[in-house]
Amino acid sequence: MIWPFKRKSPQIETRAFGTVTADFINTRRQGLVSDQGVPLSATIGTALHFWSSGLSMVETAPEPIDPNVLSTIARDLLFRGESCWHIRLTRGQLDLQSVPYWDQVSEGQYHLHIPRVNKTETIKAVEDEVLHFTINPDPAQPWRGRSPWRMMGLSPALMAEIEQAVSTATNYAGKGVLPFPANIAPEERQKATSGLRSGSLAVIASKSDLAHHTGGERSEWRKVDLTPDLQRADLNPFTDSLHHRLLNAAGIPPALTTGSGNAGAMREGYRLFALQTVLPMAKMMLPELRAKLGVTGVSIDQMMSADVAGRARAVGVLTGAGVELDKAMKLVGWE
Repeated sequence: MIWPFKRKSPQIETRAFGTVTADFINTRRQGLVSDQGVPLSATIGTALHFWSSGLSMVETAPEPIDPNVLSTIARDLLFRGESCWHIRLTRGQLDLQSVPYWDQVSEGQYHLHIPRVNKTETIKAVEDEVLHFTINPDPAQPWRGRSPWRMMGLSPALMAEIEQAVSTATNYAGKGVLPFPANIAPEERQKATSGLRSGSLAVIASKSDLAHHTGGERSEWRKVDLTPDLQRADLNPFTDSLHHRLLNAAGIPPALTTGSGNAGAMREGYRLFALQTVLPMAKMMLPELRAKLGVTGVSIDQMMSADVAGRARAVGVLTGAGVELDKAMKLVGWE
């Protein structure tokens, strides 16, 4: 007996954007600098690493926040300048749910859209139930944040045009024009030129044909290289400059990423990154954390505790200036 109803096949997750996984990071990264592939994706990944790892080491009091939550907040702030979370209680424990999409309906009212497998959970929430962090707010829309890369003045159209020019030029790399006498028998010519037209050589059968391609009857009968001169295009300095601009816009000192840096310069760069990027970002998050979660303070002592050499040098400078050893130890965080 044949069952009269069609068997219902299970629904398959088909969305390619909006999850809080690597797909979301990759999609945001690709749309950040250009309209197509991003040649500076390693720079984006480097900035993401420093922001995520740096903010995840921030200590909150009196109750600690999960480092994974802090890392995700850093990722959202870096890519779009704002991060939204739904505050829940699960089995009596605080549970923060990341919200990739949200609508701020009115002052203090939100529609939250949280992607799940094969569905999207939509929640109506008031302001006290939502953590909303912003950086670099637009004066015209102070409730909206902006990515630090939006502040650097890079034009996505310019980057797309450069990529298109390079990708078009590389199609001719290694190819050339080869003159070929016209008095050779057709079958010999076909044998000799077999495979060349689709390979690295374009065969020209006469001087007039050569003149048409190379620009004159008196041109020499020699191979004309069609490989583009990318060195004259000055793309490498431009790419390096853009690489440093992206990192500087994200508040990452160049000493942390240069291949020629020494340990002292990298240590000072790390200290500068912690004091000028991570700590101010944590301080900007503190009012929202205090109002919604009761967090009273944030600290980067955990980040700086591993800098034993820097602390020892600071103690030496303080004691050399006449500060008592016990007081100098306390000043650098050594109890």
